[in-house]
Amino acid sequence: MRRAAAALLALVLAGPAAAGLPPAEFAAFAFRQHPGARLPLEVELRDAAGRPLRLADLFGGPPVLIDFDYDRCTVLCGVMLDRIAAALAALPLRPGRDYRLVAIDIDPQATPQQAAAFAAAHGAAGAAVLTGDAAAIRRLAEAAGFPYRRDPASGQYAHPAGLVVATPDGTISRYLLGLDWRPLDLRLALAEAAAAAVAPPADRVLLFCYHYDPQSGRYDLAVGRLLEIVGAASLAAVAGLVWAARRRPG
Repeated sequence: MRRAAAALLALVLAGPAAAGLPPAEFAAFAFRQHPGARLPLEVELRDAAGRPLRLADLFGGPPVLIDFDYDRCTVLCGVMLDRIAAALAALPLRPGRDYRLVAIDIDPQATPQQAAAFAAAHGAAGAAVLTGDAAAIRRLAEAAGFPYRRDPASGQYAHPAGLVVATPDGTISRYLLGLDWRPLDLRLALAEAAAAAVAPPADRVLLFCYHYDPQSGRYDLAVGRLLEIVGAASLAAVAGLVWAARRRPG
C-alpha cells in the first residue's frame, strides 16, 4: 500500500497544472510498456554540445537507462533526475562501464545548453543529454511507450514518471515506474539488462490522483482523500493481523 500510494503521488506531479486535460484522458498518460521491443537506434538527435548524434552511438556497451524529461518542468522532472542520480550514487557502479544514463528532453524547443544545465542541476552531470526535433523525439518516445502532451494553458507537459532500462543492443529490458523503486531495484534491473533479459510489464499506475476543481478550473491532487484512503487501508490491515493473531491457537 505504501509503495502504491507513493507511485500515485509521483505520477500526480507529472500532469498539467491547469484545466485542459479531461479526466477521461488520464489513462492515456500511463507508460505503454513494450518489453522486448527494439528502440529505433537510427534516430538522430543532438548531444549537449549541439552535435548530431545517432541513438546507436550510445549503445553497444553497458545497459542504458533512459529518462525522458523537460528542462522547464516545474514539478516532476527534476525530482525524477534527483532520484536517479541518488540511486546511482548509492550503488557500487561506474558510469560507462556498468551503465549509461541518457536524459532526453521532450521539448523540441529546448536548446542543448538548457537541457544540459537542467540535468547538471539535478545531479545528472554525467548523463548523455539529448535534444532533437519534434519528429525524432516523438518517434523515440513512442517506441519506448512514453506518452506526453503539452498543455497550452500551463506550458507544461503531461507525462508519466518512470525509467526505461535497455539492453546493450537497444532492446527494452524493463521499466521502473514512478519514484518508489529502490537503488537495489535499479541495480538488479541493470544486471538483467546486461544479461539481455526481458522482464514482464510492471503494474500500470494511472494518473488518477487529479481532482478537478470547477471553481479554480484546475486539476489538483486530492491529498486529503488519498491519505484518508491509505490510512484506512493501513488500519484495516493492522486490525486484520490482530484478529488473526487472537484466533491463532496458543
